[in-house]
Amino acid sequence: PQDAPWHQVRLLLRLHRYALEVLYGEDVPVDVRLLTSGQALNRHRDASEAAAAAASAARTPRIAPATAYALGVLHADQRHEVEAARFVFQQSWQKEAVSTS
Repeated sequence: PQDAPWHQVRLLLRLHRYALEVLYGEDVPVDVRLLTSGQALNRHRDASEAAAAAASAARTPRIAPATAYALGVLHADQRHEVEAARFVFQQSWQKEAVSTS
């Protein structure tokens, strides 16, 4: 549930990018901020899905303790990756566009 708003932002960012493609066709201006933010949100989605899968697998009945431990470590690692992706997104999103005029 804590990742759902981030997934929604990722979806909205993709829709924005698609709208730009419709408006500009093949001459879409490259916005590094949108590109970097989108990559961070993709990384976030992948890590949150991996963490959820590890947590789900760890709840399997009659799982070996060593396997449960390994899944717990994997889950923690992926949650750290989620936080890192959020940080990268925030850093890239807060950058201001540089004007050459």
